Amino acid sequence: MSRALYAGLSGTLAHQTRLDVVANNLANVNTVGYKERRVEFADCFYETLRAGRGAEQGLGVNPVQVGSGARVGSVAVLHSQGSIEATGQAMDAAIEGPGFFVVSDGQRQYITRDGAFTLDSLGTLVMASNGMKVLGWTADSTGAVNVQAPVSEVCVPIGLTRPAQATSNAEVMGNLNASSDVGGTAYCTRMVYDSLGVAHVLQLTFTKTDVNAWDVEASCEGSTATGSLTFDDTGALTAGTSVTLPLALANGAASPQTIETALEQVTQRAAASSPVVGSQDGFGTASLQEVTVEEGGVIQGRFSDGSNLVLARIATANVPNVGGLEALPNNLFATTIASGHLDVGVAGTGNRGSIVAQSLELSTVDVTRAFVDLITTQRGFQANTRVISTAYRLLDDVIQILR
Repeated sequence: MSRALYAGLSGTLAHQTRLDVVANNLANVNTVGYKERRVEFADCFYETLRAGRGAEQGLGVNPVQVGSGARVGSVAVLHSQGSIEATGQAMDAAIEGPGFFVVSDGQRQYITRDGAFTLDSLGTLVMASNGMKVLGWTADSTGAVNVQAPVSEVCVPIGLTRPAQATSNAEVMGNLNASSDVGGTAYCTRMVYDSLGVAHVLQLTFTKTDVNAWDVEASCEGSTATGSLTFDDTGALTAGTSVTLPLALANGAASPQTIETALEQVTQRAAASSPVVGSQDGFGTASLQEVTVEEGGVIQGRFSDGSNLVLARIATANVPNVGGLEALPNNLFATTIASGHLDVGVAGTGNRGSIVAQSLELSTVDVTRAFVDLITTQRGFQANTRVISTAYRLLDDVIQILR
């Protein structure tokens, strides 16, 4: 009877732990990136009342054993994928697939699935819930990110003013009308920038000189350069691939400023003349206006002139055994000997999930299933208390006999 009392006690304690875990799951039903926990029971030590005996010894007899109840074998974290909800918030991010964000308190690295990020007063990317600093790689002034370098705090230069870059190359594409009369013209204008960021208007004038020949003149603030274009009978350019303008400036900018305009994409066919600038380098001085997280964890800045520049990239990581991670408060996990070491790298590579921009991963708690677990836990607890009550009555009967 005492064995039954202790078995009932172990059962009530195990179900009490399960009740605590289910309650915690329900409490975190709306916690970003929360992973549902599950209690796994295990039976306790068995007392052997009679050992087994083989048939070769005469009559085969199975062993007789009585268990000592139940215990909590483990509380497993179910690292399944949660639903991803688009939030529209500029700094939110979610991981689709395996992997974690890497954060730090300045002394130790942790991992999390909580991608509710924000920028602090210094421009450092942090978790909104606890201020942990998000790790990744900060881009250089050209927007290049060295993902082979060690990860560090992701910092966005608030109030950044991007220095000007002088225009040196451009590409013009489009068509020159083959039906134009000799002497007919077509024009293309574009803005170019000097080393101080001052904008200047550069105009290209195309003048037809023969059946398949055009002259081109580049002019800007008194500086000119000329060239000629020759087309074959299919309208493709055969000679005259570019025109180079040495722009003389008197405003203190670097001078002369050489601007080369590529013309390989210009054609001559029976259609309206439409030469346009396809691409060019150079830009004026601009200030940072907006910062957003883009797909893949790229942090991009939008400047006052409408241009974009990569500012940083968020790192992700994974471990060999996610079940061995140590769960910590504030949606954090820490590595242990059982989990193995962090494998940090770029999202979408090395079993590290892809980053979905401006979204959050919801909790994996299923409320309906949690309530079913709550009911079965309650019934299990009641059954074990009934065992204790019955064993107590039997023990009381024995005591009464002795009296």
